[in-house]
Amino acid sequence: MSTFPELPPVPSGESLSPPAGEAAGIEERLRRSEERYRSLVAATAQIVWVANAQGLVEEDSPSWRAYTGQSVEEVLGLGWLDAVHPDDRPGTLHVWSQALACGGFYEIEYRIRRYDGVYRTFWVRGVPVREADGSIREWVGTCTDITDRKRLEDELIQTAYEATLRANQLEATFEAMTDAVFIFDSEGQILSVNAAARRFLSRVAPLPEKEMTVDDYLARLDLRDATGQPLARDQWPSQRLLQGEVLADAPFSDLLLCLPNGCQRRISVSGSPVRDDRGSVIGAVAIARDVTERYLLERRTHEALEALLALAEALVEIPRDLVASPQSQPASLRSTEAGPPCEQQQHEITHHLARLICQVLTCHQVSILRLSPENETLQLLAYAGDNDHDGRWPQWLPGDDAAEPQLTRCFPPEAVAALRADRLLGQSDADCRTFPIQAGERYAAVIAPMLIDQQLIGLIRIQHVEREHEYSAEEVALIRAVARLAALVTEHERLLHERAEARANELALRESNRRMDEFLSIASHELRTPLTTIKGNVQLARRHLQRLPLTAEQREKLAIVQELLERADRQTGLLTRLVRDLLESSRAQADRLVVQRRPENLLAIVRQTVSDLQSTSTQRRIRLLVAGQELVPESEPEPVMVLADAESVGLVVTNYLTNAIKYSPRESPIEVSVECEDCQVRVAVRDQGPGLPPAEQRRIWERFYRVPGIQAQGSASPGLGLGLHICKTIIERHQGSVGVSSQPGVGSTFWFTLPLLTEAGEGVGQ
Repeated sequence: MSTFPELPPVPSGESLSPPAGEAAGIEERLRRSEERYRSLVAATAQIVWVANAQGLVEEDSPSWRAYTGQSVEEVLGLGWLDAVHPDDRPGTLHVWSQALACGGFYEIEYRIRRYDGVYRTFWVRGVPVREADGSIREWVGTCTDITDRKRLEDELIQTAYEATLRANQLEATFEAMTDAVFIFDSEGQILSVNAAARRFLSRVAPLPEKEMTVDDYLARLDLRDATGQPLARDQWPSQRLLQGEVLADAPFSDLLLCLPNGCQRRISVSGSPVRDDRGSVIGAVAIARDVTERYLLERRTHEALEALLALAEALVEIPRDLVASPQSQPASLRSTEAGPPCEQQQHEITHHLARLICQVLTCHQVSILRLSPENETLQLLAYAGDNDHDGRWPQWLPGDDAAEPQLTRCFPPEAVAALRADRLLGQSDADCRTFPIQAGERYAAVIAPMLIDQQLIGLIRIQHVEREHEYSAEEVALIRAVARLAALVTEHERLLHERAEARANELALRESNRRMDEFLSIASHELRTPLTTIKGNVQLARRHLQRLPLTAEQREKLAIVQELLERADRQTGLLTRLVRDLLESSRAQADRLVVQRRPENLLAIVRQTVSDLQSTSTQRRIRLLVAGQELVPESEPEPVMVLADAESVGLVVTNYLTNAIKYSPRESPIEVSVECEDCQVRVAVRDQGPGLPPAEQRRIWERFYRVPGIQAQGSASPGLGLGLHICKTIIERHQGSVGVSSQPGVGSTFWFTLPLLTEAGEGVGQ
């Protein structure tokens, strides 16, 4: 069968032998036609194919082979179906059979695997070439790549869907806005209003049924500015917007509406003009917000604050010259936008607070002490007064001279109970004893508790100039208020300081993780290059060995070399995957470790892995048990099908076995068992190593964790602590689970489970 169409048969009754000159011309035209056809096939971007009348490929198709990477032998017959996506093969074969049966056009869409393993979508069309009697001589067809066109169609559909969704979202947002929105054109004609605008108009003055411009509507209202003065027409919001001005929330945008019923409403107007592509104003959007209640609340709040400030000044009698200006205050008091205060700033704040308390209460000395919540020790935070303080523990405090004594050693139980009950203590001048304070009594000093949520967090000691000061009820109430304020400020600064430390620790941890991930990236990159070279050299050696002109006897002798090269190739591939997982272990925390799952025989994976490790560890005995029975080399047990990434699962088994070999005695055997349990399969590796305590069994799956005190056998490397973490991540990506059963001194059994593949082709539990 020819790749190109043949000339039609000569009708009966005509001479089959044209004259010599005419025959030469026919041959020349035929040659030129064939050359043009070949050039056309070579120039087209389509794949051209030819099949016989029975639908089988008998001749070479260079364009198909160039695209799929198949050999001539692989394409012949129905071998070309191997390049079709597995999911598309049944439908393709069915349509091809129907076309062969009816002799009609063959048209179908399916995916073809490119030489690099990437599948792309093609539109395939075939037509029959018939003989003079109408019988089909052969089939000629083309395959056209429509991947980009389909992607564009999908993108257009997605874009249309997103545009519709966006329009619906904007419409819902427009209606859900709590501010009144008005949209009008360049003539002032109102085009649309939202639900809030309709409610606003129902309270102010509803729009008439006939069409009316926004200016006509505003003319019905007595529009005034924020000060109550009539507003000129050119200052109306609609006029300013249509003139191209953008209105923002500001006092100048606040307006007063004087309604026909005599009521006044204060509104805040903002908006922006709408322009066309040439910049001309074609309309505007105005947003109105009724701020009447807010304005009244602000005015009432302002009046209340003024009254409260006047009351505070009357009670405290703070001189105006004692109020610190913003420039004289510490930076942490002026603004906290630059970040939380450090420890030095915290001390400055508490010292400043002590000075303010001293000024407000017009007292001689103020000491602020903090109570540690851990052990209830007292710590001097700040001191303010006429006499200098050298930082030593104050002599006035009852108890010993310890640097930070406990509260119960400084005060008797009844005094501690009074402080916790938010009662002030008066202190005598003679022996520094404390008593629950009574208004109108005279004391050398007063100790006030600082409480947060009824929890004692510190103390304030206040002392006047005179040795015995009489404290009035107003002064006691003021001390209580000052103590509450000091408690809030002190606790606030403590929390800010803890937050600063937490942020610093978090930043340090992030930097550490970043450096670690950077190291892993560099290390994996440096390891990947030599591994690629090794793998390439092994593959080249295998190919050269296969191409050598050897006799059957020589090939039989070199079979072991070929097998060793194959094992080296597999192990190099596994090592390459391990290096890649070293980099991806940092991504596992972000749930970005990807596995490609396919139907696989788990028993074959485990068996191959055990064989590979047994060949490299000839002095160790590794037993493979299936359903409790040891598997002999020549046996062929039933397959255990799972949906898995073969290399990833093989890496898990390799890691388990490597750890067992590394940490168990050389003379002890290692058992690998495969057992099906209900709807899942369990793979376990049992060794007779040192075992693990229960606390370590939970931590060994953590990233970079290595069990302390357990040494590898011989000269084996202890590893980086990544293997089990990667194993756990891989198995969890397979909807499985991992675990370990171990006792110190007895050994360990590391196991994992995977869902079995059901008859429907899906993993159980997915």
